[in-house]
Amino acid sequence: MKKLTIVLSILFITVSQSLTAQDLNDAGKAYNKGISFTKENDQIKAIESFQECAAICEELGEVGEGLMIKAQTQVTSLYMKLGIDAFKAKEYDTAVSYFSLSTSYAEKTGNAASVKKARNYTATTYTAQGNSLYKLKKYEDAIGFFHTALEFNSEYFKAYYGLAVCYNKTGNTEDMEESVNKVIELGGEDRTVEKAKTLASNYFLNLSGEALQKESFNEARMMAKKSIEYNYMQSTAYYYQALANNNLENWDEAIEAAQLGKKAEQGDKSNFFFELGRAYEGKGDVPKACESYGKVSSGPNVDAANYQRSTVLNCN
Repeated sequence: MKKLTIVLSILFITVSQSLTAQDLNDAGKAYNKGISFTKENDQIKAIESFQECAAICEELGEVGEGLMIKAQTQVTSLYMKLGIDAFKAKEYDTAVSYFSLSTSYAEKTGNAASVKKARNYTATTYTAQGNSLYKLKKYEDAIGFFHTALEFNSEYFKAYYGLAVCYNKTGNTEDMEESVNKVIELGGEDRTVEKAKTLASNYFLNLSGEALQKESFNEARMMAKKSIEYNYMQSTAYYYQALANNNLENWDEAIEAAQLGKKAEQGDKSNFFFELGRAYEGKGDVPKACESYGKVSSGPNVDAANYQRSTVLNCN
C-alpha cells in the first residue's frame, strides 16, 4: 500500500508539472501574440492578448508572476498610447477612460512612474475640456473640470490658469488672485506665468479705474497697487495711483507714483507731469509745480495746466 501511494504521488507531481509547463507555454504564446499585434499597431488586440497572458499567469501563482508583470506593463503602455491618441483627436471622455485603465494596470505592477504619468495626462485632458467650456462661456462648468484636473495633479499650473481666467470673467477676485499666485508658484519659466501676471494686473487695473469713476479714491489706489505688484511696468496703474493720492491729498505718495509712472510710460508723459504739478502745488512747492505743469504738452489737461501756471501760481 505504501509503495502504491508513493507511485501515485510521483505521478501527480509529474502531471502537475506538465500542466504548469503547458499553461506557462500558453501564456508565452499569448504574450508573443500581443507583441505581434503591437508591431501591427493594433493596440486593442494586443491588449487582449496581454490580458490573456496575465490571466493565465495569475492562476499559476508564483511561477507565472514574472511574465504576468511583463504583460501588465505592456497593457499599461498600450492604454497610455490609446489615451494620448484619443486626446490628440479631442475625444476627451475616451482619453480619460484609457488613462484610467493605464493607471489601474500601473498600480497593479507597482510602477509609480507610470501611475504619475497617466494621472498627469488625465489632468491635462480635464484641463483641455475646461478650456473648451471656457470658450463657450460656460465658466462654472469649466471651473468644475479645472478642479477635477487638480485632483489628478495638484501642481498642474495650467489648470490653475484656467481657473484664473474663469474667475476673471465671473468677478471672483479672491479666487482669481489665489489661482494666479499658484501659477506663479508652480509655473517656473513657462510663458503661462507671464500670461497669469498680465491677467491679474489688468484685472486690478480695471477695478482701480472703476473705483476712480465712483470717486472711491482709497480703493482706487489699493487696486492700482495690486496691479503694479503683478506688472511693475504698468504705467496706467501708476497714473491711477497718483491721481487717487492727489485726491486724497497724499502729496508725497502721488509724487512717488507719478515719478515711477514716467519711467514705465513709453509714450507721452503729460498725464504724469500734470499729477506731479498737482502734488507739488499741494505741498506748496511752487517752482516744481510750475516746472511740472509746463511739461504738460498734450491730452485733456493742457488747458488746466496752463491755467494753473498763468492764473493760480503766476509762473514766470
